[in-house]
Amino acid sequence: MMLATVAFSACNSEEEATQPTAQMKIEQDTYNINESMTVHFTGNAENVVIYPGDSGHDYELREQSNTGLVVNKGLFTYAYTTPGVYKVVCLVTNHSNEGQVVLRDTCSAYVRVKDDVTELERISAPAVYYDEVFADPIGGGNWLMALPRKLLYKNKTLTVPLTQKLKFYIASSTSTIAIDGADFSSTTKYNLGSTHALPVTSNEGNVASYKLHKHNNAIFKSFSLLGATGTLGYSEYDYSTYTMNVKVPAGSDISAVAPKFAMTGTNESAFINGVEQTSGVTKVDFTRPVTYTLIATHPENPEVKLETTVTVNVTFE
Repeated sequence: MMLATVAFSACNSEEEATQPTAQMKIEQDTYNINESMTVHFTGNAENVVIYPGDSGHDYELREQSNTGLVVNKGLFTYAYTTPGVYKVVCLVTNHSNEGQVVLRDTCSAYVRVKDDVTELERISAPAVYYDEVFADPIGGGNWLMALPRKLLYKNKTLTVPLTQKLKFYIASSTSTIAIDGADFSSTTKYNLGSTHALPVTSNEGNVASYKLHKHNNAIFKSFSLLGATGTLGYSEYDYSTYTMNVKVPAGSDISAVAPKFAMTGTNESAFINGVEQTSGVTKVDFTRPVTYTLIATHPENPEVKLETTVTVNVTFE
């Protein structure tokens, strides 16, 4: 790690014995945005202030309300949020004659701050009715957006459209994002029925490639027991948990019944305690609530699976 040491000669000295010395060491001369710059004060002074040189802290504009930051115990840390080349100024002062005389000295160094951020922190569909639905990273630059087919909103069951606005969280204001070769727009609704390529370009010109996939939570398309059709109940806050309520004729034997059901997607399966269930074949004891685990396997990546739980409650007429 290179140490950059900069020292200015003393300013006008009214009392040589108490003239402060401005001297500092900056651990490196190039930083990324949001990376901590560490400055060690190695001079000698009663008061030490650092002007980092960015907006609001420019030494040359100190008469225009730009301010310096106090150095505590000889150590100063700072992180820039905007790329550029900044002049870091160390201003030191000593006072004498009960503060009537102020002796000063300065030194300075330049640092370059670059914005090479290409990492996506989060991706979401920010306006799925009342909710913001977040995608999950699944490795290799791939992100998976798990969308419910339907949800409960204001006591109504609503279908979730495939076209949604998107939101990207990235620790840079200068990095750019494209979707399938076109500039990303926060006001555009994108069809999530297909996979989207998401190249992220940093201010330095480096590019990281991502892909956004969509997958739906598994759900019963239909469910019946002894000729009675079940009613699916949705949660307003949990898109992976449902209920299925079935009312059968009074006196029916429900201790060993094979329900008939159909899944909504072609890559969906139903399990009870890890055992795969077959419609019209596998017998189940419904004398108490039964929890099905529905697994939706992603068609493009079989290792990616979404899990949904459905609790079946059977009552008598």
